[in-house]
Amino acid sequence: MRKSNNNISNLIVRYLKGKLDENQKKELNLWLEVPRNKQLFDEITTKERILNKSTSYDVFNSEKAWKQIDQKISVKINYRRILAYAAVIVLPLAIGFFILNQVPKYNKEMAQFYEIKPGEFNAKLYFANGEVVDLKKDTSSRFRSADNLVVEKDSEKLKINSDLMEGGKRNKLNRIVTPIGGEYEVELPDGTVVKLNADSYLEFPSKFSGKERRVVAKGELYFDVAKNKDWPFIVESEGMELKVLGTEFNVRAYSDEKEIISTLVEGSVEVSNSSGELIRLTPDRQVVLNKSDQSMLECKANIESVTAWKNGKFIFDNRRIEDIMYDLARWYDVKVFFANSKVKDKRFSVDVPRYGEIESILTLLKGTGETSFTINKNVITVK
Repeated sequence: MRKSNNNISNLIVRYLKGKLDENQKKELNLWLEVPRNKQLFDEITTKERILNKSTSYDVFNSEKAWKQIDQKISVKINYRRILAYAAVIVLPLAIGFFILNQVPKYNKEMAQFYEIKPGEFNAKLYFANGEVVDLKKDTSSRFRSADNLVVEKDSEKLKINSDLMEGGKRNKLNRIVTPIGGEYEVELPDGTVVKLNADSYLEFPSKFSGKERRVVAKGELYFDVAKNKDWPFIVESEGMELKVLGTEFNVRAYSDEKEIISTLVEGSVEVSNSSGELIRLTPDRQVVLNKSDQSMLECKANIESVTAWKNGKFIFDNRRIEDIMYDLARWYDVKVFFANSKVKDKRFSVDVPRYGEIESILTLLKGTGETSFTINKNVITVK
């Protein structure tokens, strides 16, 4: 007796969710004994096809999506046509959202030649007056804004010279922005050197004036502040404020993370939150600020791990695989999906070059036997 398409669709959805009971497994296996059914099932549920075109939804309306596929199954079977309408399944939690009519046929030959590359020196400079310089594409070694802010550039560093600045233009903010897969270094007018990790930005005035040197930071940045005991250097970052006279410290303040972490390498720094609570850090200590309630926690820091990124390495010290993968995603400009949400909390320790191939890092992680990966173009699935 022919089984209803609706019932088969529901069984396939439950299979993808990992929720088949023994009777349902037997029912699905019986349907799969028909060769053309097995071919259709394999091609619809192949992970390479699932991830060929994806979007980050964790939930989907399975009834509605499969109803549309049912309409294709119920007519005379044409596998190529069915697959053109088959859903794309996104797997951050092993099941995802179906996009019908949009899935191009997976091309293994094309995927074979897709190369995932590490990040590089890449940023854009936005002058306060609206001018924009693409630091990767523009080969000039010197720029001058309309208000006489002079910027000298080599392949990986900017130097801001404000000596010729017009007096009335001093306090407007400029911004240097690194994309995902980019990094850059800038020397500010006072001699302070700031290195920006991927997906970060720094806002700074055209010329420091008044009683303080104040900048705004987001993402991850390493500061080597020029010493001046009479002229404090202040960093604002999403509710956290750091005040220093001359020191080295790291700030991690990505907008998609729940915490801001400030780590002191050398010197001293005062860290405060929006409530005015103050913590004075000593070297090798860090403050973790919870964005939701602005609470602050001081703890010991692993300086080698925190600053590894600026020294050309990844050092993950007992880090969650979810955190590791999202750091790799920012640097290698890839998308990450978790086929099994339970694996997210597994912890690993890794010490590898930052400019190497991502495959070598994944091989190390896979070697533990705790997880595995598949790569399709720029999409990495963690299982």
